[in-house]
Amino acid sequence: MNYFLKYRFAIWSIIILSVIILSSVSTLFVLKLSHKNDGPNRFAQIGKFFKEELKLTADQESRLRLSRRQYFQNTKSIFDSLENKRLLIIQELCKPIPDSTVLYKLCDDIGLLHANLKHESIKNLLVLRGICTPEQVQKLNTINEELVGPEGPMRNMRPHKGKKPGEVKKPN
Repeated sequence: MNYFLKYRFAIWSIIILSVIILSSVSTLFVLKLSHKNDGPNRFAQIGKFFKEELKLTADQESRLRLSRRQYFQNTKSIFDSLENKRLLIIQELCKPIPDSTVLYKLCDDIGLLHANLKHESIKNLLVLRGICTPEQVQKLNTINEELVGPEGPMRNMRPHKGKKPGEVKKPN
């Protein structure tokens, strides 16, 4: 292979790699910007979703906004505690000899925090339900079944064998 052919090949390789790197960096930058903008607006989008889907009146919308504000005030400390417990687990796991007793205690604490979070979520949904008319309650039930039901995005990872949406398994 002569010198000029090698030189040309090297130049084109550098150009192609530069384009790939620039496109990768720009993609990461755009994704980071889109996630940065997504954070605070995400909660507003949820409120907007319920407003549009349930066709809330202005009074219902203001009551929903007040309820959601209270919900986020109540759950902020729970989310902060969950984050703190997760960091403590990571710190304990990084020690030369992790203490399983400490890890299990942290897991128990996380379980209690999740239970508290679910309690707040249920309170918030009950307030939303109380704001709604009977027709809106039916629509809200449908939305909840779609979100949490066997085919919804929030479903458990285990299969729901023979279970219909809204059906609760009875204890033996």
